[in-house]
Amino acid sequence: MTKRRSSNPTKNQTVKACEQQELINHLNRIINIQDRLNEPNLKVNDFIQIAAEQLQQLTHATGTLIETLEAEDKLRYRGGTGHLEKWVGQSCDKNDSISGLCISTHQIIRADDVENDPRINPQECRQLQARSLVVVPFFYESHIAGVIKVISNNLNAFSDIDLQTIRVIAGLVGDAIARLKNIGQLKVLSKEKTHALDDLRKTEKKLKHVARHDYLTGLPNRNMFNEQLTIALAKAKRKKQLIALMYLDIDQFKDINDTMGHAYGDKLLTAFANRLKQCLRASDIAARFGGDEFILLLDDLKEVQDAIVIANKILQAMRQPFTLNSKPASVTTSIGIAFLRDSDISLDDFIRQADQALYVSKNSGRNTFYIYDNDLVMEQTQVRE
Repeated sequence: MTKRRSSNPTKNQTVKACEQQELINHLNRIINIQDRLNEPNLKVNDFIQIAAEQLQQLTHATGTLIETLEAEDKLRYRGGTGHLEKWVGQSCDKNDSISGLCISTHQIIRADDVENDPRINPQECRQLQARSLVVVPFFYESHIAGVIKVISNNLNAFSDIDLQTIRVIAGLVGDAIARLKNIGQLKVLSKEKTHALDDLRKTEKKLKHVARHDYLTGLPNRNMFNEQLTIALAKAKRKKQLIALMYLDIDQFKDINDTMGHAYGDKLLTAFANRLKQCLRASDIAARFGGDEFILLLDDLKEVQDAIVIANKILQAMRQPFTLNSKPASVTTSIGIAFLRDSDISLDDFIRQADQALYVSKNSGRNTFYIYDNDLVMEQTQVRE
């Protein structure tokens, strides 16, 4: 049977899932670095080198340097990675350097193209083999103790997440310097570190949600729904419970999209999803599979009639006009229903049964529901193919 709809996840969902995993890795590594700071026999030089190495892994850097302010105009390289590691232990004049500019302004410096940034000495950057860079100060006793310099030989190398990561590591390095000076951890640094970690956790939570939900309607996406359905199938087989799938879409949606435009279609999809949720029980799960396709999981039904009641409720609700752009819009929906009748059925086959039942429903005149029956579906699909 030919496939009527694509089931591949969108490229955007894949990218966001990768971003989510990257952020989780960032957070775990930063927490590990923070744990090292609390070791009783901490050697600050060792900690600074660990911080430099972690920055190389946590960001898009090709080299890192951690520099401490040794005198009014002298900086010492205390930790480094990549091709900058050879400078560790050496000193330099902070004047007329990107590090000196960071120290004098007390500002984070981010240059996405050092050759075209008027603040940057291009000769210094060529020596560093840098095409983009970030320089972040770290403090103790509210005075600048030094800077973290992260460079890349690529343009526009550093993201906002990279910048947050460098800020957090800068706070940890400042804590290490403070311990060396035996003055304890500063409140300002603690607040900065806490704020940055809170931002990372909030971003992680947001990315997790985005990776599992449809961007337009906020409903669970295909991946999340399949996870829930897998759990429900195992539970139903174990406890011999009745569950149902409903596959539905908006009748003539393509014509609406072509006539009224995609922005109008998006508003209709959002309104349709909101009304759909109002028709369900608290335990039911509604997901958007893409386009105008929606699927429902009805768990722990007492009898087949329970699903039929919900299907009729949905049909009746969707017959009521929507208000879009201050004007009424009338649509209908068609529904295919499949019940778990075979304890050995796979997830994909169960979904396919509901999809085939939807096709029969649409082929029967739309604005109705059809319960999957293998004989009639085979007859209908042979006509379709």
